[in-house]
Amino acid sequence: MGNAKKSKSLIKEIWLVAYPLIITNASIVTMQFVDRIFLSRYSPDALAACVPGGSLAFTFVALFMGIAAYTGVFVAQYDGQKKRANISVSLWQGIIISLFSGIIIALLTPVGFWVIDLFDHAPEVVVLEKQYFGILNLFGGVIILTNALSAFFIGRGKTTVPMSVTIIGNIINMFFAYAMIFGHFGFPEMGIKGAGVAYIIGNAGMVFCYILFIFNHKNERKYRIAKLAGFNKLAFMRLVRYGVPNGFGFFTDILSFTIFTFFVGHLDMFSLAAHNIAISMQTLSFMPILGLGLGVQIVVGRYMGMKKPDKVVEVVKNACKMGLAYAGTLAALFILVPNIFIGLFLQTGAEGTAEITKLALPLIKIVSFFVFADCIYLIFGDTLRGAGDTKFHMVAMLASGWLILVPGTYIFVYILKKDVLFIWGWLTFYAVVTAVLMTVRFFMGRWRTIDITAK
Repeated sequence: MGNAKKSKSLIKEIWLVAYPLIITNASIVTMQFVDRIFLSRYSPDALAACVPGGSLAFTFVALFMGIAAYTGVFVAQYDGQKKRANISVSLWQGIIISLFSGIIIALLTPVGFWVIDLFDHAPEVVVLEKQYFGILNLFGGVIILTNALSAFFIGRGKTTVPMSVTIIGNIINMFFAYAMIFGHFGFPEMGIKGAGVAYIIGNAGMVFCYILFIFNHKNERKYRIAKLAGFNKLAFMRLVRYGVPNGFGFFTDILSFTIFTFFVGHLDMFSLAAHNIAISMQTLSFMPILGLGLGVQIVVGRYMGMKKPDKVVEVVKNACKMGLAYAGTLAALFILVPNIFIGLFLQTGAEGTAEITKLALPLIKIVSFFVFADCIYLIFGDTLRGAGDTKFHMVAMLASGWLILVPGTYIFVYILKKDVLFIWGWLTFYAVVTAVLMTVRFFMGRWRTIDITAK
């Protein structure tokens, strides 16, 4: 009875932190879903270009986003230690990194155009990929800043605030996407460029909301945020020491996945369209589990700050129960009623619909297996990161991405000429490897001895 009570208590604690993050990520998925449906209705080329163009832009911001987001782990550990001043100091270091990184990313935009040219996609798709990537990358600093600002709330377990802010931002984005893609409400018809501009406007709205919620009299009295503004060498170097491996691991994962996407783009248009549908389904499954993983990361960070590593083990056990229940439900839907999901992206009777559906049906079933491996990877991986074991995460993602996913996909696409189903099977194998690596590392127990706040 005692163990059952403790388990219920931990599930509740995880749930209270994680459910707003799950809703947050579900909101992001919905926004991406709607944007892609808009683009699919606009033109097949726009749909084909949005995934690789968007993935490349996300790759460019991933390193700095990972560093800025790790501010939340420091906030969580200092919250566990009841050190309010350190929370504010950590927040400012995240803001400083976000501002500088935005400038660096914007300057790298020509590099992104060069990367797009390397993959030899159809000329009409390349033009649209560059348009979409260029807009997202030039204003990538805004996206990173939202991660740094949200860390003030996420790290303290006040996750309903980022949930509300993200929903507001996504509503703004969807409105402007509809208006700017198709040319409604007095806006010019901009196609995929309108989708990019709308995304940036939505994120700018989120930054504005965070500023209102953070810089107020109540928080100033409690955390002295304005008084502690500025660069702090010791806090900045701590964030760099643990945040850079975290960001680089995240960047490596995203980069290898982006290259995978570009390799797949070398296939025929029907295979690419089916792949983009599968990617959208994978995103549907990934983002809520990502929210759960981030919630686990924060709860783990708090218990590590309180010097209670045994509680971390219990947190992981209960998080696995929650994650696998979700993954199993979603996998069942993908297997039993795949046509419902595929139909969202295809118009009945349109050219190529039958061919794309024939490829997409088995792909969705492969995604259902991918979901389980992804769930285990995220829960154990975020536990390690919440405890400060970011260097292992970085090395593991670097090795699995560049020794397994990238070279294997290249061989299967360009040399062996395998179809999209085989390639997605390889992607699923990669997900299994990352899940095994994170699980084994957790049970080795090295994370128990790490103290990210030690002087």
